[in-house]
Amino acid sequence: MKFILILACLVLYLSLTYAQDSCRGSPRNQTCIGGRNEGHRNGRNCRRSAMNEMWYFNRRTRDCLKMRYHGCGGNQNRYCSKRSCRRSCG
Repeated sequence: MKFILILACLVLYLSLTYAQDSCRGSPRNQTCIGGRNEGHRNGRNCRRSAMNEMWYFNRRTRDCLKMRYHGCGGNQNRYCSKRSCRRSCG
């Protein structure tokens, strides 16, 4: 019984961890090139893709920094979590 409980907790943890790699506003092909670009909110559906907390890779500081994504436009340098940004960009 304990084994099943531990296994269920492990599966839940892994599911939540990997769910961080995709979120609203995440581009299909992410890249570490391009600076901070929060996009715009001029379109009808922009609000649906907006995220208060996303991450981008800053080439000057060589670190992933937090930004707000407005939901439309922007570049491909946009990640759902700091962890996924660091994993992709180093």
